Parts: sequence; C-alpha cells; structure tokens
Amino acid sequence: MGMAAADEARLTFERIADDLRQQIRDGELRPGQLLPTQSQLMQTYKASSLTVQKAIRLLRNEGWVIARQGRGTFVTRSADFEDAFEKVAGDLTQQIYSGTLAPGARLPAREVLAEHYAVPLNVVTNAISLLAGNFLLRYPGELPGDEVYVRDWDDHGFATQLTHGRLVHKIRDGSLARGATVTVDDVVDTIGGDPESADQALTFLTLEGRMKKAHQRNGSMAYVVVGGEFGTEVPVAVQPVDEPDEGPTAPQKEFPAVAGVADLAYRLERALERIEELEERVERLEGRGAN
Repeated sequence: MGMAAADEARLTFERIADDLRQQIRDGELRPGQLLPTQSQLMQTYKASSLTVQKAIRLLRNEGWVIARQGRGTFVTRSADFEDAFEKVAGDLTQQIYSGTLAPGARLPAREVLAEHYAVPLNVVTNAISLLAGNFLLRYPGELPGDEVYVRDWDDHGFATQLTHGRLVHKIRDGSLARGATVTVDDVVDTIGGDPESADQALTFLTLEGRMKKAHQRNGSMAYVVVGGEFGTEVPVAVQPVDEPDEGPTAPQKEFPAVAGVADLAYRLERALERIEELEERVERLEGRGAN
C-alpha cells in the first residue's frame, strides 16, 4: 500500500510538470513570466505542497524555470542561463580563493549545488567544466561526474591561480593597499605555495596593471601595488569572505608601504581592453539567443 501511494505521488508531480511544460511550449506561460504560486498550483491540481515542490524542482533542474529569492519562480529566459552561470562560477571561484573550499576538498554533488543555487543542473555542470579548464577543479574521467575536487597545492597551475586569486582578494578588500610593497618571499610567508607560483602570480598582476616592479636596494625584485580597478576574474558581485586561518588573534605579517601610482595611459588601455571583453561577451550571448 505504501509503495502504491508513493508511485501515485510520483506520477502526480510528473503530470503537473508535464502540464506546465506544455503551457510553456504553447506560449501560455511566456519567458520571464511568473509561475503560479505554490498555493495556486496546489489548488489547480488538487495536490499536496510536497508534490508541487517536486514538480517545480524537476522543471528547474531541466532548465524550464528559475527561482529568484524573495520573488518567486519564473519561466526561464535565455539571459537567465548566463546570469545563473556567472552566479555559480563566480561564487565557487570566490570560495576557492577565500579558502572556504580548501585545496583538495570535494565539491558537493551537482544536484546539491543546483538546489543550493536554485539553477538547472546543466548550469552547474558548465560552471564546473569552466573551473576545471581554469585549473581550479579536477574530476575523474573526461566529463564532470559526481566526484569533483578542488585541485591541490602541488598542482603548479592551481597554485599559481590560487595565489593570484588570493592576492587579488587582498588588493580588493584593502589588505594590500595602494603603495604596499611585496616580494616573492612575502607572498609565500603570508599566503603559502612555492616561490615559483608566487613569482608567476605577481607577474600576472603586473601584466594586469595591479602591480609594478620595483628594484630594492639589495638588488632583489619587489612589486608595488598600484591599483585594482581592472581584472580578469569572473565578473560576479559576491560578498568578500574572510580568509581561513586569519582570525583577529592570528599574527599576520605586515607588508611595508612604498608610495606608487599607476600610469594614466596604461589604465585607459586596460579600460579599453575590458570594454572589448564585454563586447565579446554580448556577442556570445546574442549567439546563444539565436540558437
């Protein structure tokens, strides 16, 4: 009897999902339109709250609808996929750079992430694929499956990326103020990793216009923070997270400050490059909409 009731409930939520899919196909529910509330769906289909939730979750996982916190569930538009993708990719990247997802840590299952971010499964899969291609994540096999891990410090590509990301984090939150001077040894002492990764990360920051090289009196190379306006990280607004193991009682090494200013022409060049990147993104979005 219990199995029969469970099967009936399963068929009910699938039937609700099928009906809503057809309404979207027929144009009765248009892209961007708010889905009927849970109470309205319960009344329309004479179904329980749990059954309606299962139907909506199924549609969301398939990409038919998208949930917006505090506003309700909407029929998906093409732009929603880009917004959702940037949200997931940006937040996971921030968690890796801040240490919330530590090197070597296993990510939650894709279904759990999809539920957490209220996005379709394919959005999570694509975000994981992007971060794996950027040397932040790894997974067994050729396709992202259930087991996905943050790369380890001994992976040189990841170590460089992580060091770069954490330095960007410090520049943006003011821990490394404009005019502060750092060396490779300073970076290794305060962030971790190896000297080669630290050196490459500092070089990337120099190419991005965030730092400039400065020779010290002893002949060694140092890097001066000159700004943090332009960057190449995923453009998603996220709340900064405190670094792990950096509580108010943890001793931290202070970087000595040295005056320095960014070259105005170089800033303008970087701004134009950023505009070109945004134009390319718009072209990609228009291409996806056409498909």
